[in-house]
Amino acid sequence: MDIIAKYLNGLEVPKDELSSIERTTLYGQGKEVDRIPASLDGGETMSYLIGAGMDEYYFSSEIMCQVEEYIHNKFGSDGAGISTSLRGMAEAMGSEIKYTKNNVAQLAKPALRLKDAEHAKLVDVDKDGRLPIILDAVRKVKERLGDRVSVSASVTGPLSIAAMTVGTENLLIGMIKSPDKVHQLMEIIVENNNRLIKRLVEMGVSIGFPDPVSSTSLISVEQYRKFSLPYFKKNVDYVKSIGGGCGLHICGTSRALWEDLRDTGIGAFSLDNVESLEEAKAVLGGKMGIQGNVPPVEVMKLGTPHDVLRSSRDCIRQGWDSPNGFTLTSGCQMPPNTPEENMQALMDAARIFGRWPVDPEMLID
Repeated sequence: MDIIAKYLNGLEVPKDELSSIERTTLYGQGKEVDRIPASLDGGETMSYLIGAGMDEYYFSSEIMCQVEEYIHNKFGSDGAGISTSLRGMAEAMGSEIKYTKNNVAQLAKPALRLKDAEHAKLVDVDKDGRLPIILDAVRKVKERLGDRVSVSASVTGPLSIAAMTVGTENLLIGMIKSPDKVHQLMEIIVENNNRLIKRLVEMGVSIGFPDPVSSTSLISVEQYRKFSLPYFKKNVDYVKSIGGGCGLHICGTSRALWEDLRDTGIGAFSLDNVESLEEAKAVLGGKMGIQGNVPPVEVMKLGTPHDVLRSSRDCIRQGWDSPNGFTLTSGCQMPPNTPEENMQALMDAARIFGRWPVDPEMLID
């Protein structure tokens, strides 16, 4: 019977000896910990855990906070955070967003046409869209969990905001036909992000940048370097200039961008499950922490706890000895109705296979 089967058949899972914030702080300093960090990537898709619809989640700072409390208190996740969501900043800039109970928010109407890029709105983070709700949610999470777990907030990458401000297809066409207009829009988005970043760093939280439109599944490396990287770097530079830290997640394929990412100044990179943690360790590990990358759909939602344990063990095998640290998590946000026993299995995998010092013999069949 292999070790996974043994634990599934009732052997005791090792208990945490440190609080999440102690663990992540010590781990970040290269000191001894009880296990590797692990976190559950949730947000609005986890609103069902407390009996709320996603449409309720988006407009209630209390529900947002309760979801984070539930995930940390029940599973011991080493992270709590609030997301601006992929469309949150675009909505504050004037885009119309459609909200439904059982699905993530969708773009209903772009804020403006790309030809009018110079007229894009500069936001007031205390008044526009859902930004005040998001800031209040961050405050609540920090107050209720900040002494136990590291708290973060996501600020959408500039290119992904642009797609939600003028429409993805219009943006992609504009990169070819109206590049000057795209650059005008990106400058305004950078400023809007910096306004939000300022408030978040003042609250004492780290910044995560989800940026799916920058994936090479959608754009070329040349387009990334021209329309995304310079503006993302401006946001990162601003975070660092005011004493904050930040990380990045790119959905889908991103390997062709990794050499460019090494010198952006980010502290961590979260990669999609279509990419290799082992390769990320080799290319990026000397510059930043790496995070990932259990498949969120095939394994976390549709698999069994045994599948989650096996996949998590494989991720730990590839990433645990990365020079600047490794965090076990899913390759992207977990889908709605992900079984709670699978979330527990991911966290238990960190306790079983990521017990410090990690025993490489535990990571092979």
